[in-house]
Amino acid sequence: MRTGPGLFERITGHFADGSTVNDFTPQEQTFLSVRDNIERILNSRRRSLAHLSDFGLDDLSEIYRHLPSSTHRLRNAIESTLLKYEPRLKAVEIEVHAPEPGMMVSFTMACHLHQEGLVRFDTVFTPDGKTRLKMLQAALDRY
Repeated sequence: MRTGPGLFERITGHFADGSTVNDFTPQEQTFLSVRDNIERILNSRRRSLAHLSDFGLDDLSEIYRHLPSSTHRLRNAIESTLLKYEPRLKAVEIEVHAPEPGMMVSFTMACHLHQEGLVRFDTVFTPDGKTRLKMLQAALDRY
């Protein structure tokens, strides 16, 4: 599997936040591309794409209604969906935290990549159903 940006970033020359692909090293490009793809997956709802009916997460209103007991179900859904639809991931570990004020769910997600090492994201789910990721640390150790 190649390092650097994904197909979408190679075509547009930009990441989702508007930053230019060429401003980063190939390894950083991989981490940012993974972040953008994870954010796309987590902000998508199942059955919204006819050709990939299990892409994304189920309706979050059910999860939100049963918090905090539903966080385990959400964590399992995130792990299995990301491993299926982000091929650069080898493993995902999720540590749930008390949510920040104004947020519904908050956790740290450690993503083990096949070739590029480990990247950690601070991940929050907002009341309007959006998911935001912030890269915390990129460990450049190879496995």
